[in-house]
Amino acid sequence: MAGGTEGRVGSRWLKLLVAGSAAYQLIYLAIYLAKPHSVAEPPFSDFYAFWSFGRFLQALPAHQIYDFATLQPFQHDLRPGFDAFYPCVYPPILLPFLQALGALGYLPALAVWTTLGLAGFILAVAGRDWRAPTPWLAILAPTTILAVVSGQNGLLTAALLIGGFRLMARRPWLAGVLLGLLAFKPQLFALLPIVLLAGRRWRTLAAVCLTVAGMVGLSFSLYGLETWRAWAEALPAFSQALESQREAVGWLMPTITEGLRGAGLTGPLVGVVQGASAATAVIALVLLFHHGRERDAPSALDAAAVQVGTFLATPYAFVYDMPMVSAAVVALVAARLSSDQSWRPGERVVAVAGYGLPLALLSGGFKTVPIGPIVLTALFAVLVRAAWDLRSKSAP
Repeated sequence: MAGGTEGRVGSRWLKLLVAGSAAYQLIYLAIYLAKPHSVAEPPFSDFYAFWSFGRFLQALPAHQIYDFATLQPFQHDLRPGFDAFYPCVYPPILLPFLQALGALGYLPALAVWTTLGLAGFILAVAGRDWRAPTPWLAILAPTTILAVVSGQNGLLTAALLIGGFRLMARRPWLAGVLLGLLAFKPQLFALLPIVLLAGRRWRTLAAVCLTVAGMVGLSFSLYGLETWRAWAEALPAFSQALESQREAVGWLMPTITEGLRGAGLTGPLVGVVQGASAATAVIALVLLFHHGRERDAPSALDAAAVQVGTFLATPYAFVYDMPMVSAAVVALVAARLSSDQSWRPGERVVAVAGYGLPLALLSGGFKTVPIGPIVLTALFAVLVRAAWDLRSKSAP
């Protein structure tokens, strides 16, 4: 009886949270659209980077897109008055898609980009359960409107990762295609082959490998080896550019590296802690997925652990990459509301902190406090434990 009462109370709170999140999204979007945008700041500003890359590929040799001295004046000429610079650091496997996007005008391309990311995210998170309130808590999370108005790809990357795990039981090959497409953002892709190998998801892993190989082959056929060489040679320059902008953008990165640097740590110790964090995340995920290797597919909590563990493993990720983190929090909430697992002490606090972390980062009030690493580490630990307990309880 107590469990049922708790479930009903939780459901009421869930509906209130969904309504509040929807109101927040609408207000945020209305304020953003009402704000005047100067020539120097295109609407949905970061999308200008992707669109300008596509336009560049329509006009000039592909390998030159990784030459900062060539790309910067092109972006300025494309929008007179624009004086910033968006370097292209994405691997050549993304260039065919960007080139197709560049064939459209700015607003039509933006509409395609936003629709693809938002629709994909909704399908990945909700699927056939779109009438239930729980998925909408993830869809209407603060990170969603942030990804939309920034024009970034956080919804698309989350859709590929979450959708891939969601389809793994019924359509393992299609799941592998979705996960393989995520290779255009290597720092978010890196853990996937490891966990698939640990979980013995052979068909999905094969599809991942074939998808990545196909994208690499397509980019070679369209742009040649010279473009890959240019990309590799540009990576040090991009690292230097990021280093010079750390004070301006570092506080928007929830990673271990940036959290420690914001707190005043420097030198080799930062790299050591980042390496230890990555190793811990990998070991925990390998054990978790190996533990569930006999099941039809990883659980939603397994996938959620990967979604959060990715941010502990990489030193480079931004707040706009965090729709997958919000979805991971909601996966924990859904598990606690729908199963016989009750909330453990402190889990509600961690869930609220994880859901609100993007807003805390955007507030600018935690620039010298490593709130990102603290919250994400706690959330990862909670998710791994919950996923492990679920596996153990459902074991034959």
